[in-house]
Amino acid sequence: MGQTAEMQELSGKTAVITGAASGIGLALAHRFGAAGMNLVVGDIESGPLDLATTELSDAGYDVAAMELDVSDLDGIRAFESFARESFGNVHLLCNNAGVGAGGPVADMDNLDLWKWTIDINLWGVIYGCKVFMGAMIEHGEGAHIVNTASMAGHLSAPMMGPYNISKYGVVALSETMAKEMAMMQTTLGVSVLCPAFVQTKIATSDRNLPDEVKAAHGRDGSASETSGTQSVIERLVASGIPTADVAEAVHDAVVNDEFWILTHPESTPAITERARQIVDGINPPLTGFV
Repeated sequence: MGQTAEMQELSGKTAVITGAASGIGLALAHRFGAAGMNLVVGDIESGPLDLATTELSDAGYDVAAMELDVSDLDGIRAFESFARESFGNVHLLCNNAGVGAGGPVADMDNLDLWKWTIDINLWGVIYGCKVFMGAMIEHGEGAHIVNTASMAGHLSAPMMGPYNISKYGVVALSETMAKEMAMMQTTLGVSVLCPAFVQTKIATSDRNLPDEVKAAHGRDGSASETSGTQSVIERLVASGIPTADVAEAVHDAVVNDEFWILTHPESTPAITERARQIVDGINPPLTGFV
Protein backbone atom coordinates (compact mmCIF):
# COMPACT_ATOMS: atom_id res chain seq x y z
CA MET A 1 0.00 0.00 0.00
CA GLY A 2 3.04 2.23 -0.05
CA GLN A 3 3.10 3.60 3.49
CA THR A 4 5.41 1.13 5.21
CA ALA A 5 8.57 3.26 5.32
CA GLU A 6 6.76 6.30 6.64
CA MET A 7 5.03 4.41 9.47
CA GLN A 8 7.96 2.32 10.66
CA GLU A 9 9.07 5.29 12.74
CA LEU A 10 6.15 6.46 14.89
CA SER A 11 7.84 8.90 17.24
CA GLY A 12 6.52 12.43 16.94
CA LYS A 13 3.50 11.37 14.90
CA THR A 14 -0.11 11.59 16.13
CA ALA A 15 -2.48 8.73 16.97
CA VAL A 16 -6.24 9.15 17.38
CA ILE A 17 -8.04 6.43 19.33
CA THR A 18 -11.76 6.03 20.03
CA GLY A 19 -13.10 3.98 22.91
CA ALA A 20 -9.86 4.83 24.67
CA ALA A 21 -11.03 5.01 28.30
CA SER A 22 -10.64 1.28 28.91
CA GLY A 23 -9.99 -2.09 27.33
CA ILE A 24 -8.30 -2.37 23.97
CA GLY A 25 -8.49 1.38 23.38
CA LEU A 26 -6.56 2.25 26.53
CA ALA A 27 -4.00 -0.47 25.78
CA LEU A 28 -3.55 0.99 22.29
CA ALA A 29 -2.99 4.42 23.79
CA HIS A 30 -0.30 3.07 26.11
CA ARG A 31 1.42 1.13 23.30
CA PHE A 32 1.49 4.00 20.81
CA GLY A 33 2.35 6.49 23.55
CA ALA A 34 5.33 4.30 24.40
CA ALA A 35 6.29 4.47 20.72
CA GLY A 36 6.55 8.24 21.07
CA MET A 37 3.28 9.23 19.45
CA ASN A 38 1.09 12.14 20.48
CA LEU A 39 -2.26 10.79 21.65
CA VAL A 40 -5.76 12.08 20.96
CA VAL A 41 -8.23 9.92 22.87
CA GLY A 42 -12.01 9.88 22.90
CA ASP A 43 -14.67 7.97 24.79
CA ILE A 44 -18.35 8.35 25.66
CA GLU A 45 -17.66 7.76 29.38
CA SER A 46 -16.37 11.05 30.72
CA GLY A 47 -15.30 9.81 34.17
CA PRO A 48 -13.23 6.85 32.94
CA LEU A 49 -11.85 9.05 30.16
CA ASP A 50 -10.58 11.56 32.72
CA LEU A 51 -8.92 8.75 34.67
CA ALA A 52 -7.38 7.28 31.53
CA THR A 53 -6.08 10.69 30.45
CA THR A 54 -4.42 11.19 33.83
CA GLU A 55 -2.94 7.69 33.64
CA LEU A 56 -1.52 8.33 30.17
CA SER A 57 -0.19 11.75 31.13
CA ASP A 58 1.43 10.35 34.26
CA ALA A 59 3.14 7.77 32.04
CA GLY A 60 4.81 10.66 30.25
CA TYR A 61 2.75 10.73 27.06
CA ASP A 62 1.48 13.87 25.32
CA VAL A 63 -2.28 13.40 25.37
CA ALA A 64 -5.42 15.37 24.53
CA ALA A 65 -8.86 13.99 25.39
CA MET A 66 -12.41 14.68 24.29
CA GLU A 67 -15.73 13.12 25.28
CA LEU A 68 -17.10 11.46 22.17
CA ASP A 69 -20.14 9.55 20.91
CA VAL A 70 -18.92 7.86 17.72
CA SER A 71 -22.48 7.38 16.47
CA ASP A 72 -22.80 11.18 16.19
CA LEU A 73 -21.38 12.44 12.87
CA ASP A 74 -21.08 16.02 14.12
CA GLY A 75 -19.24 14.70 17.16
CA ILE A 76 -16.73 12.89 14.92
CA ARG A 77 -16.24 16.05 12.90
CA ALA A 78 -15.54 18.00 16.09
CA PHE A 79 -13.15 15.27 17.22
CA GLU A 80 -11.19 15.49 13.96
CA SER A 81 -10.89 19.27 14.33
CA PHE A 82 -9.84 18.82 17.96
CA ALA A 83 -7.12 16.36 16.93
CA ARG A 84 -5.65 18.69 14.31
CA GLU A 85 -5.83 21.68 16.66
CA SER A 86 -4.06 19.65 19.36
CA PHE A 87 -1.17 18.14 17.39
CA GLY A 88 -1.52 18.90 13.68
CA ASN A 89 -1.63 16.11 11.11
CA VAL A 90 -3.13 12.76 12.12
CA HIS A 91 -1.03 9.74 11.17
CA LEU A 92 -2.86 6.88 12.90
CA LEU A 93 -6.60 6.45 13.42
CA CYS A 94 -7.87 3.57 15.54
CA ASN A 95 -11.64 3.28 15.11
CA ASN A 96 -11.92 1.15 18.20
CA ALA A 97 -15.09 2.16 20.09
CA GLY A 98 -17.63 -0.65 20.22
CA VAL A 99 -20.39 -2.30 22.21
CA GLY A 100 -21.77 -5.82 22.52
CA ALA A 101 -25.46 -6.64 22.29
CA GLY A 102 -27.48 -9.58 21.08
CA GLY A 103 -30.91 -11.10 20.98
CA PRO A 104 -32.84 -13.27 18.54
CA VAL A 105 -33.63 -11.97 15.07
CA ALA A 106 -37.28 -12.99 15.54
CA ASP A 107 -37.71 -10.66 18.55
CA MET A 108 -39.49 -7.52 17.33
CA ASP A 109 -39.03 -5.80 20.70
CA ASN A 110 -35.26 -5.37 20.54
CA LEU A 111 -34.94 -3.19 17.43
CA ASP A 112 -33.67 -0.26 19.50
CA LEU A 113 -30.84 -2.43 20.83
CA TRP A 114 -29.95 -3.49 17.32
CA LYS A 115 -29.88 0.10 16.10
CA TRP A 116 -27.76 1.21 19.05
CA THR A 117 -25.22 -1.54 18.40
CA ILE A 118 -24.98 -1.00 14.65
CA ASP A 119 -24.87 2.79 14.99
CA ILE A 120 -21.80 2.54 17.24
CA ASN A 121 -19.97 -0.50 15.88
CA LEU A 122 -20.46 0.11 12.16
CA TRP A 123 -21.63 3.67 11.56
CA GLY A 124 -19.09 4.92 14.12
CA VAL A 125 -16.30 3.33 12.06
CA ILE A 126 -17.77 4.60 8.79
CA TYR A 127 -17.98 8.13 10.19
CA GLY A 128 -14.43 7.95 11.49
CA CYS A 129 -13.05 6.83 8.15
CA LYS A 130 -15.00 9.34 6.08
CA VAL A 131 -14.19 12.30 8.34
CA PHE A 132 -10.49 11.59 8.90
CA MET A 133 -9.36 9.94 5.65
CA GLY A 134 -9.25 12.98 3.39
CA ALA A 135 -6.67 14.90 5.41
CA MET A 136 -4.70 11.72 6.19
CA ILE A 137 -4.32 11.05 2.47
CA GLU A 138 -3.66 14.66 1.58
CA HIS A 139 -0.78 15.34 3.98
CA GLY A 140 1.20 12.51 2.36
CA GLU A 141 3.39 11.86 5.39
CA GLY A 142 2.35 8.23 5.71
CA ALA A 143 -0.68 7.21 7.69
CA HIS A 144 -2.64 4.18 8.81
CA ILE A 145 -6.19 3.34 9.86
CA VAL A 146 -7.01 0.41 12.13
CA ASN A 147 -10.67 -0.60 12.30
CA THR A 148 -11.70 -2.82 15.19
CA ALA A 149 -13.87 -5.70 14.03
CA SER A 150 -13.94 -9.14 15.67
CA MET A 151 -13.89 -12.84 14.92
CA ALA A 152 -17.64 -12.16 14.84
CA GLY A 153 -16.85 -10.49 11.52
CA HIS A 154 -16.06 -13.95 10.15
CA LEU A 155 -18.23 -16.33 12.19
CA SER A 156 -21.89 -15.73 13.02
CA ALA A 157 -22.85 -16.98 16.46
CA PRO A 158 -26.59 -17.32 17.12
CA MET A 159 -28.28 -14.76 19.38
CA MET A 160 -25.67 -12.13 18.44
CA GLY A 161 -27.23 -10.71 15.27
CA PRO A 162 -26.56 -6.99 15.68
CA TYR A 163 -23.00 -7.57 16.82
CA ASN A 164 -22.27 -10.00 13.97
CA ILE A 165 -23.77 -7.69 11.36
CA SER A 166 -21.80 -4.70 12.58
CA LYS A 167 -18.51 -6.59 12.64
CA TYR A 168 -18.99 -8.21 9.22
CA GLY A 169 -19.64 -4.69 7.99
CA VAL A 170 -16.37 -3.40 9.48
CA VAL A 171 -14.43 -6.21 7.79
CA ALA A 172 -16.06 -5.43 4.42
CA LEU A 173 -15.47 -1.69 4.86
CA SER A 174 -11.81 -2.26 5.69
CA GLU A 175 -11.20 -4.58 2.73
CA THR A 176 -12.85 -2.03 0.42
CA MET A 177 -10.69 0.77 1.84
CA ALA A 178 -7.47 -1.22 1.46
CA LYS A 179 -8.20 -1.91 -2.20
CA GLU A 180 -9.16 1.70 -2.89
CA MET A 181 -6.04 3.07 -1.20
CA ALA A 182 -3.85 0.73 -3.26
CA MET A 183 -5.72 1.64 -6.44
CA MET A 184 -5.30 5.35 -5.68
CA GLN A 185 -1.61 4.82 -4.77
CA THR A 186 -1.95 6.70 -1.50
CA THR A 187 0.36 6.59 1.52
CA LEU A 188 -2.55 5.46 3.74
CA GLY A 189 -2.47 1.88 5.00
CA VAL A 190 -5.41 -0.05 6.43
CA SER A 191 -5.73 -2.85 8.97
CA VAL A 192 -8.71 -4.67 10.45
CA LEU A 193 -8.48 -6.04 13.98
CA CYS A 194 -10.35 -9.33 14.47
CA PRO A 195 -9.83 -10.66 17.99
CA ALA A 196 -11.78 -13.37 19.75
CA PHE A 197 -12.27 -12.92 23.49
CA VAL A 198 -10.19 -10.20 25.17
CA GLN A 199 -10.25 -9.04 28.80
CA THR A 200 -12.38 -5.91 28.33
CA LYS A 201 -15.66 -4.47 29.60
CA ILE A 202 -17.59 -5.33 26.44
CA ALA A 203 -19.79 -7.81 28.30
CA THR A 204 -21.18 -4.88 30.31
CA SER A 205 -21.73 -2.53 27.36
CA ASP A 206 -25.30 -1.98 28.56
CA ARG A 207 -23.92 0.52 31.08
CA ASN A 208 -23.79 2.98 28.18
CA LEU A 209 -27.29 2.40 26.83
CA PRO A 210 -29.28 5.59 26.26
CA ASP A 211 -31.73 6.27 29.08
CA GLU A 212 -34.74 5.92 26.79
CA VAL A 213 -33.65 2.44 25.71
CA LYS A 214 -33.07 1.38 29.31
CA ALA A 215 -36.51 2.67 30.24
CA ALA A 216 -38.16 0.89 27.33
CA HIS A 217 -36.72 -2.42 28.46
CA GLY A 218 -37.31 -1.88 32.15
CA ARG A 219 -33.80 -3.07 33.02
CA ASP A 220 -30.24 -2.55 31.90
CA GLY A 221 -31.24 -3.38 28.35
CA SER A 222 -29.41 -6.64 27.77
CA ALA A 223 -31.57 -8.66 25.42
CA SER A 224 -29.41 -11.71 25.96
CA GLU A 225 -29.67 -11.56 29.72
CA THR A 226 -32.94 -13.47 29.98
CA SER A 227 -31.55 -16.41 27.99
CA GLY A 228 -28.52 -16.79 30.24
CA THR A 229 -26.20 -15.81 27.40
CA GLN A 230 -24.94 -12.79 29.33
CA SER A 231 -23.27 -14.78 32.10
CA VAL A 232 -21.64 -17.10 29.55
CA ILE A 233 -20.23 -14.15 27.60
CA GLU A 234 -18.93 -12.54 30.80
CA ARG A 235 -17.02 -15.73 31.66
CA LEU A 236 -15.57 -16.02 28.16
CA VAL A 237 -14.46 -12.38 28.14
CA ALA A 238 -12.86 -12.77 31.57
CA SER A 239 -10.86 -15.75 30.27
CA GLY A 240 -9.69 -13.86 27.18
CA ILE A 241 -6.23 -12.62 26.33
CA PRO A 242 -4.81 -9.43 27.91
CA THR A 243 -5.46 -6.15 26.11
CA ALA A 244 -1.72 -5.46 25.99
CA ASP A 245 -1.26 -8.49 23.71
CA VAL A 246 -3.83 -7.05 21.29
CA ALA A 247 -2.16 -3.64 21.37
CA GLU A 248 1.21 -5.18 20.56
CA ALA A 249 -0.29 -7.00 17.57
CA VAL A 250 -1.86 -3.76 16.34
CA HIS A 251 1.44 -1.89 16.69
CA ASP A 252 3.24 -4.55 14.67
CA ALA A 253 0.57 -4.48 11.95
CA VAL A 254 0.86 -0.72 11.61
CA VAL A 255 4.65 -0.61 11.30
CA ASN A 256 4.70 -3.66 8.98
CA ASP A 257 1.70 -2.56 6.90
CA GLU A 258 -0.30 -5.75 7.55
CA PHE A 259 -4.02 -5.78 6.82
CA TRP A 260 -5.30 -8.73 8.88
CA ILE A 261 -4.77 -8.63 12.66
CA LEU A 262 -5.86 -12.04 13.96
CA THR A 263 -4.90 -12.26 17.61
CA HIS A 264 -6.20 -15.76 18.34
CA PRO A 265 -4.46 -18.40 16.14
CA GLU A 266 -6.67 -21.13 17.60
CA SER A 267 -9.71 -19.45 16.05
CA THR A 268 -8.48 -19.11 12.49
CA PRO A 269 -9.19 -22.73 11.35
CA ALA A 270 -12.87 -21.94 11.77
CA ILE A 271 -12.54 -19.27 9.07
CA THR A 272 -11.07 -21.84 6.68
CA GLU A 273 -13.83 -24.29 7.55
CA ARG A 274 -16.52 -21.69 6.90
CA ALA A 275 -15.00 -20.92 3.49
CA ARG A 276 -15.03 -24.64 2.67
CA GLN A 277 -18.70 -24.90 3.65
CA ILE A 278 -19.54 -21.96 1.38
CA VAL A 279 -17.71 -23.45 -1.61
CA ASP A 280 -19.17 -26.92 -0.98
CA GLY A 281 -22.71 -25.57 -0.52
CA ILE A 282 -23.06 -26.80 3.05
CA ASN A 283 -25.79 -25.17 5.14
CA PRO A 284 -24.49 -23.23 8.18
CA PRO A 285 -24.01 -25.70 11.06
CA LEU A 286 -24.56 -24.92 14.73
CA THR A 287 -20.86 -25.42 15.44
CA GLY A 288 -17.56 -23.65 14.97
CA PHE A 289 -18.27 -20.50 16.94
CA VAL A 290 -15.52 -18.77 18.88
